[in-house]
Amino acid sequence: MRKIAGRFIRLALQLTALTVTILATVWLVRGLDARKLPELGLWHTYNLEKEFRARDYPDGISFAAYRELELRLTAELDENVYALISDARSEQLNRYNKHSVVYAGEAGQIWNRSFEIDTPDPRGGILLLHGASDGPYSMRALAETFAAHGLYVVALRMLGHGTVPAGLKHARVDDWVAVARSGVVHVAEKIGADKPVYVGGYSAGAVVALDYALDAALDNTLVMPERVFLYSPAIAVMPFARFGDWDEALALIPFFQKLSWVSIEMEYDPYKYNSFPKNGGYLSFAFSERVIDKLEAVASDSPESLPAVISFQSLIDSTVRTDSLVHDLYQRLPTNGSELVLFDFNRADRIQHFVVDGQRGLLDELASDADAGFSYTLVTNRSAQTADVEARTRPAGSSVFDAVALTDPWPGDVYSLSHVAIPFRDTDQWYGASGPFNADAPRGDQSILQIPLGRLMRLRYNPFFDYVAERSVKFCVACR
Repeated sequence: MRKIAGRFIRLALQLTALTVTILATVWLVRGLDARKLPELGLWHTYNLEKEFRARDYPDGISFAAYRELELRLTAELDENVYALISDARSEQLNRYNKHSVVYAGEAGQIWNRSFEIDTPDPRGGILLLHGASDGPYSMRALAETFAAHGLYVVALRMLGHGTVPAGLKHARVDDWVAVARSGVVHVAEKIGADKPVYVGGYSAGAVVALDYALDAALDNTLVMPERVFLYSPAIAVMPFARFGDWDEALALIPFFQKLSWVSIEMEYDPYKYNSFPKNGGYLSFAFSERVIDKLEAVASDSPESLPAVISFQSLIDSTVRTDSLVHDLYQRLPTNGSELVLFDFNRADRIQHFVVDGQRGLLDELASDADAGFSYTLVTNRSAQTADVEARTRPAGSSVFDAVALTDPWPGDVYSLSHVAIPFRDTDQWYGASGPFNADAPRGDQSILQIPLGRLMRLRYNPFFDYVAERSVKFCVACR
C-alpha cells in the first residue's frame, strides 16, 4: 500500500509540475507577444496621484468633495501630461495635445468630469454612470433628456476615466461601488424627501447601477431606486475578460509591461480611451459576476424588493452577450413592470446575403415566451422590402405583439447598431452621423492602418435615439 501511495504522490507531483511548467510557458509566450504592441505613450504610464481611492474615504465622499478632487486631478494632468506633449505633426490627432483638432477644448473638458443638470423644483432625480473606457460625455444626451422632463441629473465620472488610459489600470471594484453610493446619496439629498430616485448607466456603468440596486434590495439602509435604466448593459462580457488580472503580476516586470494592455492605440477620441488596459475588462467581468450572484440571492429571498428595470440593447453586440441579458437578468426578475427593448439588425433583402443571423434562436425564444414577466419590444424592419422600421411590443404575460411605426428608417449605409451606439444622438458633435468618428469609410489596403479597421466601421450613434429617449421618459414615472 505504501508503494502504491508513493506512486500516486509522485504522479501527482509530476502532473502538478507539468501543469505549472505549461502555464508558465504560455504566460511567458503571451508576455513576449505583447511586446509587439505599439510603444507606450506618457498617457499609458503616468500614475495619477490625485485620483479618488475608496480606501482613503472609509466613510464615503460627498459629491462636492469629489468634484473638488476632480479639479485637482485636472490640474495634475495639465502639469504632468498636457504640458509635456509637443505640437509636432505626429501629435495632431492626440487628445493630449491642446492644439490638436481632437482636443475637446477647455469648455469641452467639463464632459470628462462629473457633471450635474439642476432643475428648479425637480420631480425626482437620477444618477447616470458611464461605461469602461468612456467618460461622462457618453451620458450627456440621456442626461439632457431626463432634465428636460423635470429630473435633477448627476452623471458621475467613474474612477480611472476622463483622464489617461493608465488611470483605468488602477481602478478597483470597491472604488466604483463607493462612487455609485455617494452619487445616490447626493441625488437623494438634493431633491429632498418623498421624491423618487432613479439610477441608470451605460455598458459597465449599467451593471454598476444594477449592482447598487441589488445592494439596496439586500440592505435597507441604502436608498432604494424607484426604477433602473440600462443602456447596452454588460451583464456578461466576452470570456477573455475574466483573465485580465492574471497578467498584471508578470506586467510588473518592466520588460513585460505591455502585457497589461488589451490594445495600445492612438488616443484621438476626446471622451473615450482607444487603448484599453486588461484591468478595465476584468472590472466589467467582476461586476457581471457580482450582479448574477446577487440576482440569484434576491430572486430567491425577496424578489418583490427589486425595482422595475428597462434595458436598451443591440441584438448585434461584439462586446457583451445579449442572450445573458435575457437569461441572467430578465428571466430572474419578478413581474414588476420591467421592459426589454432590443434593436434588430437591418433585415432589408439587399443586406441579408452579407450577414450571419446568429441570434435567430434568441429572437424565436423571446417571441414565443407568452409567460414572460416583462414586456418585450423588438425594433426591426416593417418588412424585408423596406428600410422603414417599427417597434413590435408584446406586453408581459401576452403572446400578442402590437406594432408602432417609427419616424426614422435605417440609414442607407447602416446594417446594425453596435454596443457603443445606443446612448448617442445622430446629431452628436463628435459621434453623430456627420461627426468625425462616423465619416465615410476609408478605402485602400488595411495593412497600412495604425488602428483596427473594425473601429472605423463601428457605428457610433443611434439612428433611433429619439425612440430610446421616448421610452426612457415613459418608463420614468416622475417624468410624465
